Amino acid sequence: MRPEWLRLKSPVAIQNMNKVSGSVSRLTMANNEQALTASEENTPQESPMFPLGTVLLPGSVLPLHIFEDRYRQLAEFCTANNSNFGVVLIERGHEVGGGDTRSTVGCSATIVNHERFPDGRWALVVLGTTRLRIEEWLADAPYPRARTTELPEEMGGATMQRALQVLEKLETFVQQAQQMGYQVASVDGDAVVAGLNVTELSYRIAELTPVGPFDKQTLLMASTVATRIDLIEEQIDGLSEILAAGGNKP
Repeated sequence: MRPEWLRLKSPVAIQNMNKVSGSVSRLTMANNEQALTASEENTPQESPMFPLGTVLLPGSVLPLHIFEDRYRQLAEFCTANNSNFGVVLIERGHEVGGGDTRSTVGCSATIVNHERFPDGRWALVVLGTTRLRIEEWLADAPYPRARTTELPEEMGGATMQRALQVLEKLETFVQQAQQMGYQVASVDGDAVVAGLNVTELSYRIAELTPVGPFDKQTLLMASTVATRIDLIEEQIDGLSEILAAGGNKP
């Protein structure tokens, strides 16, 4: 099967995404670092949840178009109360209507921009912050809810040097794919690295690696940062093998 090299797209493109850049830059991952070193108690919290067919990673920005009534109510609650909500991957089933099977690990989402339309639909732009472990699903009210705890990041011996090696490998793969006629987003290593620590960089590389949602979920759930970096390298190696076998795109 010939690869398509298509990046995941949001349900609806929001035209004024440039308004978000200032907000996102202020919501730095420093807050994430504080959360990851929080006390061991990590008491479960009740969180609104948004199951999706895509994966939100810490540090990533995701635009959402909300039209289903229960998620309109979620958007109204979160914007009115300045509340985060959790994004979790749907493993089986569909985004609309419920009856889905959901992953046990997701990501907390901070709303950085929102607009409500006259017909009741919402446009949100959210920023992924910390990983969440779903401890228990609660009854819908009317949107999904769960008891969640923050899932700390363990370094596992991860180093910036190792992350940079994998980033360089991703750059090489992307250049080769583009030269062979595939449409894949460019990667500027210097721009990617700027201002990031190794945990943040691991997620940024994960975001840029052109794999599907289940592979992204594997990276989100990695037991350590070092493991995540190793898994990304394995994914890039796999993509390179597919590329070599597929040849130039006609």
